[in-house]
Amino acid sequence: MKFKFLFLFFALMTFSVFGQTKISGKISGNDNNEPLIGASVAAQGTTIGTVADVDGNFSLEVPAKTTTLVVSFVGYRSQEVAINNQTVINVVLEANTNLNEVVVVGYGTQTKKELTGSVSKVSGEAISQIPTAGLDAALQGQASGVQVFSNSGTPGGAISIRVRGPSSINGTSQPLYVIDGVPITTGSLSQLGVGNQSTNALSDINPSDIESIEILKDAASAAIYGARANNGVVLVTTKRGKIGKPKIEIKTEYGNQQAWRKLSPITGPQYGTLVNEEYANRGFAVPFADPTTLPTTNWQDKIFRNAPQSNTQASISGGTEKARYYVGGSYFNQDGIVIGSNFNRITGRINLDNYLTDNLKFSLSANYNQTGSNRLNNDNNIYGVVSASVLEGPHIPVYNDDGTYAHDPVNSSVENPVAAALLPDINYTEQRLVANAALEWKIIEGLYAKTSLGTDAINYRDFRFYPSNSNAGAGVGGQATEGYTRVTDLINENTLRYSTSFDKLKVDLLGGIAFQSEKLNTIFSQGEKFPGNTIKTLDAASVKKNILSNATQYGINSFFGRVGLAWDKKYIISGTLRADGSSRFGTDNQFGIFPGISGAYNISEESFMKGIKNTVSTLKIKGGWGIRGSSDVGNFASRGLISAGFNYNQTPGLAPTQLANNALSWEQREDYSGGLEIGFLNDRLTFSVEPYKAYISKVLLQTPIAATTGFTSLAANKAKMENTGIDFGFKAVSFDTKMFRWSTTINIATQSNIVTDYPSGQAFGFASWLEKGYSIGSFRGYKVAGIFQTQAEIDALNQTAKEKNGASALYQTSLTRPGDIKFQDINGDGVVNSLDQVILGNALPTWYGGISNEISLDIPNVGRFELSALLSGSFGNKIFNFTRAFSEGMNSVFGQTDAVLNRWTPTNTNTDVPRAALSDPNNNRRNSDRWVEDGSYVRLRTITLAYNLPQSLFNKIGVQNVRIYASAYNIWTSTKYKGFDPEVSTFSEGLGANANAAIGTDFLTYPQAKSVIFGLSVGF
Repeated sequence: MKFKFLFLFFALMTFSVFGQTKISGKISGNDNNEPLIGASVAAQGTTIGTVADVDGNFSLEVPAKTTTLVVSFVGYRSQEVAINNQTVINVVLEANTNLNEVVVVGYGTQTKKELTGSVSKVSGEAISQIPTAGLDAALQGQASGVQVFSNSGTPGGAISIRVRGPSSINGTSQPLYVIDGVPITTGSLSQLGVGNQSTNALSDINPSDIESIEILKDAASAAIYGARANNGVVLVTTKRGKIGKPKIEIKTEYGNQQAWRKLSPITGPQYGTLVNEEYANRGFAVPFADPTTLPTTNWQDKIFRNAPQSNTQASISGGTEKARYYVGGSYFNQDGIVIGSNFNRITGRINLDNYLTDNLKFSLSANYNQTGSNRLNNDNNIYGVVSASVLEGPHIPVYNDDGTYAHDPVNSSVENPVAAALLPDINYTEQRLVANAALEWKIIEGLYAKTSLGTDAINYRDFRFYPSNSNAGAGVGGQATEGYTRVTDLINENTLRYSTSFDKLKVDLLGGIAFQSEKLNTIFSQGEKFPGNTIKTLDAASVKKNILSNATQYGINSFFGRVGLAWDKKYIISGTLRADGSSRFGTDNQFGIFPGISGAYNISEESFMKGIKNTVSTLKIKGGWGIRGSSDVGNFASRGLISAGFNYNQTPGLAPTQLANNALSWEQREDYSGGLEIGFLNDRLTFSVEPYKAYISKVLLQTPIAATTGFTSLAANKAKMENTGIDFGFKAVSFDTKMFRWSTTINIATQSNIVTDYPSGQAFGFASWLEKGYSIGSFRGYKVAGIFQTQAEIDALNQTAKEKNGASALYQTSLTRPGDIKFQDINGDGVVNSLDQVILGNALPTWYGGISNEISLDIPNVGRFELSALLSGSFGNKIFNFTRAFSEGMNSVFGQTDAVLNRWTPTNTNTDVPRAALSDPNNNRRNSDRWVEDGSYVRLRTITLAYNLPQSLFNKIGVQNVRIYASAYNIWTSTKYKGFDPEVSTFSEGLGANANAAIGTDFLTYPQAKSVIFGLSVGF
């Protein structure tokens, strides 16, 4: 019996020994190589762990099945270390300081300690928490000096981004986007006009695939991209596989959206009374005998809805030292808050890294997606859905008694809003491949040669069908329009990179050449008079028209290089140079040269700082200068062109359509920038300030020329601007313990712009004005001086006008009456005319920024709770609310908001709202400061509450993490603006000069949504 007991005892002991692995080692920090006393070492997926002793040594027995150790220490980045059958593992933890963070720059990476230019970084984790369709919207409020705003709430619609102010007038404001080394096409590819809101090519990218985004803000960092860096550069790095067993992540989200604000319309009886008053004040017979009998339809309630939004995605990643992989896919679907609108996207991504030999590495990044959208006519469009919901009279029902859509017989130009949403079929589909394949050869230690071939290939199809029972299609018996756009972008880059150290001197060298070409093909066709509204294909149309096709292309050849020198980690200098040759420019300026130089001094690395190193952990100053450019003009803009299509009597013809300008050159931005970075308590508290000054010259304009040439304009470099501003950054880790962490990040940017040279004052959009001495985006019009209360007041001013200007002179108009607006006579000549128009403000904010907070609480055996919130805002900008000029105009039979209930009448004189008068004889609706409003706002961009279940619950089934969360987006907004949304611009990207010169105008634009999203994330 004793023998059996001893046998069983030794068997158990043997099983225990063979079931455990003893691991020892040492934990130290990378900043000073000192041992990290008390560093935590744990076996991943278990409760087994220990701490390092006074020498940094540890010893730990872990289960044999354990593959990974988790090592952590306060003030350092946690590290997962693969065991790989090792029994001795020494770990060097990276100090969790601001300066040790790795930042992606042009054609390489640097630590923030080495960084001399101005670069803002946004992590992929922060981006994935924003429930938006595109990566650009996810940047809102997260990077200093980067202004991001949604022009409208259209699903998949355009987003505007400005990096340190505007850099062009006629060109785009969008920065250059480079995804895994491929500069991609941005802006709208649609050939159909549905108002001024355009589609957004950036909504093709799944934000959850992103590892990080870096924004190169100054010329010192962006000049390496030369002729396309005028508006800044956004470098997008997607996720890649890491060494280890396969890691599977699945995430699903579902939520609901609704309009965060609606306008307040008047009722049917109030409308009838108002219209009668308009007619009576002009001496006409009133149209409504008894307004109190009129019905009421709230059209906004009919078109706005609670709209679902869902997102499902999955990925698998992992690899060995020789081969790593990341494969992901997603499906995103968003119904718009206006009936009839939708955006959906399917994506697939594969990223591979494979060492073919010890010195030869092959990499592949490929993303394929298919997007689709049901679009609506919007804003500046007489068939617009939101437009009609404001302008259709409330006395009209949705349907007639026979079930057909009802229309106002007097106001026939405005479509029934529900019909405008549901009758037309407007949609687009797009297939896109963004891919880059590269070979990198390690020639010798530190010397690498790399060649890559990338593509951005897009197939885009537009379709629109107006049925014969819609306003748009009624006059032509139904109309169908179809367009195809194909973009093929190819880029080849070849670089040679060398990095080495000589004692205290570190040298980084980069040289490269690049070749890029883009081809664009379009087909556009239209047909009318259909046999019915069910067959929508063009072959059913009895009248074929507007059958067009076009092909164009351009190419860029580039040579670039960078030199980086660092002495003893203290004194750092970097210089870049790029030469870009483009087919778009004149023979006299085929190549542009774009230099950049910057330097930094890490004062905290000096020996005299060692005594206060624990207090002042970072102290760095930097500065830079550089030149970058923009080639955002039409292909062959410098060439004299002859075009086809000038046919006569069925005989084909050609005609000159453009004059040549061999001197046409790049737009140019010259930057001077500086910076100060300070960190305290091992960078638990950091602060940065970066002032800049930019001189923008050679701005491209279509300048007027003598009509005797046979042309009216010529593309030329004629204007200049200046941008000035300061970017501020602040981060504080208020608490950082094993159980509780709280960090706060604040970014604020100031900006100002002035046009320093412009040929002459010019109007854009509705009230926008461009003139030397003022900011781009300025509004121009009349100033309101009050409301005329008596005819005697009007007669007195008219008498003064006659005395100063002659017997026929009038102060305003001969039909001005009490209750009309009195506009200021600015120049004092006794009459009010165009000479009295002045600048009324501008659409650029004086400052903007964001505040984010991240809080986490770990409770043993309970789980991890997380709370994050992002607050963003814009301040000092004006909005020209052209919507109010129609919805408060009281001059016609358009629907009106309840602001008109306070209109002037003989019994209501204490008001700033004028009288109602048909056709507005005094032109009370003219462009004036009456419509210019404060566009400042503060918005709770997103707030997320998450719960991570304890891992111990799932160890036996192989689940690594389970996260349940709820996110709210745009859930709260504070603003004085009276329109649908303070984040607005009727003239969006892709619409030429209006995109920049007419920013900040609101005209019946689709508003943004507020949403609540619930999600579940599981990792295996």
